[in-house]
Amino acid sequence: MKTITISESIKQIPDIWKKTLVSILAVTILSLFIFFDTWTSIEAIWARSKTYTHGYIIAPISIWLIWSKRHHLKNLYPSPYWPALIAIVASGFLWLTANLINVLVVQQYATLLMLIAAYWLILGSEITKKIIFPLGFLLLMVPVGESLIPPLMEYTASFTVAMLRLTGLSVYREGMNFSLTSGSWSVVEACSGISYLIASITLGLVYAYVTYTSYWKRAVFFVVSCIVPIIANGFRAYMIVMIGHLSGMKLAVGVDHILYGAVFFGIVIMLLFYIGSFWKDPEPEETSVEVTANIAPVKVHHKPQFASLFATIILSFIIWPVTSSYLTNQQQTGTTLLKDFSLLEQHNWKPSDAPVWDWQPEFKGVVTESQNFFIKNNAVIGLYQANFGKETQGSAELVNSENVLIRHKDPIWRLIDTSLSKIKYRNESLTVDQSIIRSRNRDIVIQRWYLIGSTHTANPYWAKLLQLLKRISADDSPELQIILYTQASHQQHETAKNLLADFGASLLNKNF
Repeated sequence: MKTITISESIKQIPDIWKKTLVSILAVTILSLFIFFDTWTSIEAIWARSKTYTHGYIIAPISIWLIWSKRHHLKNLYPSPYWPALIAIVASGFLWLTANLINVLVVQQYATLLMLIAAYWLILGSEITKKIIFPLGFLLLMVPVGESLIPPLMEYTASFTVAMLRLTGLSVYREGMNFSLTSGSWSVVEACSGISYLIASITLGLVYAYVTYTSYWKRAVFFVVSCIVPIIANGFRAYMIVMIGHLSGMKLAVGVDHILYGAVFFGIVIMLLFYIGSFWKDPEPEETSVEVTANIAPVKVHHKPQFASLFATIILSFIIWPVTSSYLTNQQQTGTTLLKDFSLLEQHNWKPSDAPVWDWQPEFKGVVTESQNFFIKNNAVIGLYQANFGKETQGSAELVNSENVLIRHKDPIWRLIDTSLSKIKYRNESLTVDQSIIRSRNRDIVIQRWYLIGSTHTANPYWAKLLQLLKRISADDSPELQIILYTQASHQQHETAKNLLADFGASLLNKNF
């Protein structure tokens, strides 16, 4: 039996494929170089968060998936598909807009979409259709899902408490904290199950692709892969609490807590894949193409075509960072804060000394800020304003999930409620974010929103769009975060909310 060496295998690869593979490698390196900051931001999250460490193996899995379907490609030859240039330009423009307003996740997706579109341009539509899933699978390199953590935490807490009560146990719940007769528990970010959900989605997609050929089966299995880990995480949390309760808080309260959860998730995934195997589709029969002398020779791509192709991709990549740099240098963001509070006195709000509440907003990267207090009928309101000037990604951003009201694992304060509230002024109504935080001595009710130019909004997406429009037009009006807050007893939240609404209306009537 003749053994074929690697060098002989390489020699058997058609010349056009060799040039194409070299072009793909060159374009990948080009993307890594031009969008270096974006790529390193992806890897930095992989490195620091266990939730996203799977990102390191997404590209190898994608390559393996393409290799596993290589028999579908052996009779196809790459031919540049120039309309794919539109997709590159559209993805580049998306990267530019996201870069101007520091929306990192959109920059990351846009970078990958540009790269995938460049592959499409090089390979052509016929080949791209055959490997569209492995190429799309690369999008899982982007670390997303943090926005799902709060609702997943809420679900986990509600599910666990409901199951405990259904079991017959007496439970007292306060926000993400609940107590049993045996001890107290807290639902933190690690309890949200986001790691399990992301792992299940990633594994579920690969399993569905290699196991099924039917699109509807793949879609059903994907949906199940999203739903099962969420439900399972609720049972996992319930199981952990029950083990702790029945053992007198000796088990499932330390490292074994994590171990039990991991084992439980592993069992759930194995059962999911085992059940899914009952509907496995047979591998489609490979259709052979008989090569004869009558078949027209494949059109060979000459060096000038590859050179022009590569030059086009370079230009369509590099234009966006250059444009972003130019617009950023032109950017001017005013740092003016609201200072005229004269009309507040007409509504009986008078300046006050700072009360001792042991809490105040603390955001990193603030350029200018102010904190004022006002009193009316012995009730004190705090007004905090923050401006971040020329924003920088991750360290100084007006709209950023890192701008939290209390620190992670704060020793004094804990968040007990979040909701939306309305401030009515003149003939308008402003919806604001409302939070209630609690310490041993008091509760504080907080309402906050953004002021972009002359527009008020609590919607972070709308705020980002307004920032983009301002910066493109070189508008230097201020961009502020405004926070109103006041203390309340544990039973007087409505009184505090009404007080904030009254002060907010007086403030908006004057300044806007």
